[in-house]
Amino acid sequence: MIRRSIVLKLWLTIIVLVLVVLAILALYLEQFFDTYIQSIERRDLVSQTILVSELLEQEPNPVLAYDIGAQVVTALHSHLDILPPPAQDPPVARFLATLSPSEKRLLADNQPVIREGLPPFLAHPDPDTNMYALVPIVMPMGQITAYVVITESHDVAGDPVRTISMFISVAVIVGMLMATGLAFVILKNLSRPLLEMNEAAEQMAKGRFNLRVRVVTQDEVGRLGMTINHVAQELEQTVRALNQEKEEITGILGAMTDAVVAADTEGNLTLLNPAARSRLASTRRLARSSDAPVELPEELVRMQKDTLEARQTVEREFEWHNRVIVTTMTPLYDSDAPLQPRGTLAVLRDVTEERRLDRLRTDFVANVSHELRTPLAMMQGYAEALLDDFAQDSEQRQEFARIIHDESLRMRRLVNELLDLAQLESGHFAIRAEQLDLVGLARRVVRKFSVLANDRSLFLEVNSPSDSLTVVGDEDRLEQVLTNLVDNALRHTFDGGVTVDVLDQEEHVSLRVMDTGEGISAEDLPFVFERFYKADKARTRARGGTGLGLSIARSLIRRHGGEISAQSTRGVGTVFTIILPKDMPEDS
Repeated sequence: MIRRSIVLKLWLTIIVLVLVVLAILALYLEQFFDTYIQSIERRDLVSQTILVSELLEQEPNPVLAYDIGAQVVTALHSHLDILPPPAQDPPVARFLATLSPSEKRLLADNQPVIREGLPPFLAHPDPDTNMYALVPIVMPMGQITAYVVITESHDVAGDPVRTISMFISVAVIVGMLMATGLAFVILKNLSRPLLEMNEAAEQMAKGRFNLRVRVVTQDEVGRLGMTINHVAQELEQTVRALNQEKEEITGILGAMTDAVVAADTEGNLTLLNPAARSRLASTRRLARSSDAPVELPEELVRMQKDTLEARQTVEREFEWHNRVIVTTMTPLYDSDAPLQPRGTLAVLRDVTEERRLDRLRTDFVANVSHELRTPLAMMQGYAEALLDDFAQDSEQRQEFARIIHDESLRMRRLVNELLDLAQLESGHFAIRAEQLDLVGLARRVVRKFSVLANDRSLFLEVNSPSDSLTVVGDEDRLEQVLTNLVDNALRHTFDGGVTVDVLDQEEHVSLRVMDTGEGISAEDLPFVFERFYKADKARTRARGGTGLGLSIARSLIRRHGGEISAQSTRGVGTVFTIILPKDMPEDS
């Protein structure tokens, strides 16, 4: 816990530093005062010794001199002793023999010798003695008659060294306590903004950038807090902008109908938009798990290899799962390694419908040219025959004129159907909505073809559970659709007949045209509603139409909000089913 707290670290550092400084200062002061007091004590002891020795040397009455000296020494917390000369006292002689040359010179000059500890020449020294002085008493004749010994003992009540030591110790303890408290308060106030900054940094690491640090000072800590607040504000704006950009990109990718696929250099998919996931969902790689990392399809793996080798955008078109796909693939780079690709980004566009429309457009031009070329050629040929008087009589000329008239009607019908189809697809075809009887409409169309059906020995009838069925729609356009279906059914039926069923299915009505004709092959059935598509390629001009009738019929039914479909079995017959709502949509 201590290692994690900067407050405790700084606090302990300051305490240790203060303790070391105070300890060194205490030792120095104690040593200084100890030396100073010892020097004062030595000086006082020397003064006392000289004073007593001079008093004993000058006073004729030795008893009086001793009493006076003893009183003076006692007043100064010392003790006076008079020792006989060395010749009379062996301990004194032994002590004098242990003196150093400098101390012997001092005694020879009648100067006191100062030593610490207990005097060894005293029989019963005071155990509290810490220093003593020894000086000889020299008579006027130069004879040493005795030695003055003044001993100084510790006085507990008046020991200055101990008093100063105690004072220094108390000062150190008080200083430690004050430094501890003051350092703790200062560090606590210093750490509070640091803790707030740490909490703000942790919240920013979790993605929350709305926290701010309180700044109450203008020092380094305050400037650090302002910097963190500025960084948090900039990060908040940056993250908000990135999130908005991410949402926009996600929305764009989600709304794109083209598949967007990103992969690393190992072929693992790193990005799939919904269109790409839907496109790749049918592959075996994604069939097991749509969330598991997968590799690129084989077609794109080869393209990725070429893209990474070329290090430029590559565009290809290939067929994939019966769809024509145009793929544009470009290499991706990291900002810190602009020369080394980190993957590829591919955009897959399904152009199957475009290619089909292009093919239909080409076929449309070819079919229109073909359909117009035949009547134009016939009209030109018979007109030239008339101009060249090729006809031998009036009947033959009338025959030529009738053929020219029929071909012109055929061309007019083709042009009208093309105009109707163009108007329907452009949305400019007017639909007149009104209530009509669908059963009556079906019977009217059947009556129109009844003579043709009787001539070919075919039955043509209307079946409906009710005598009338009212719907909303354009009667003329629905009659056009039904006429086209019945006409096609009769032209392709050689045995049996055609039945028109009108059924009520609650919200919708169903109208079915069923024949027992030659039918449509399974290969041709999906294309029967395309322009100029003719299931019977060998169809004669007498039986064949323009190839636009069913396409116009589908467009008209869809304008009514309905749908038309075809079912057929080769050699059995064909069923065209129309589903119409009883009420037309408002936008039709």
